[in-house]
Amino acid sequence: MKKLLARWSRICPGCNIGRKYPDSFIGRRVRNHWEKGCHSHNAYVEVYGGDEPTSKENEGESDEN
Repeated sequence: MKKLLARWSRICPGCNIGRKYPDSFIGRRVRNHWEKGCHSHNAYVEVYGGDEPTSKENEGESDEN
């Protein structure tokens, strides 16, 4: 199931805009959605790796631990 979600995130137009143009209007909205918790994006990061954090809350917790 994770691979299916990761593949969808790889071909999703919104996700691609969020990765390529993070400062654009659509890119900011997509990245905000990712920070709230997106199963598809989380699967993409886990399967393909990625620089983007899945959420700011998780990023902050991992730095403290």
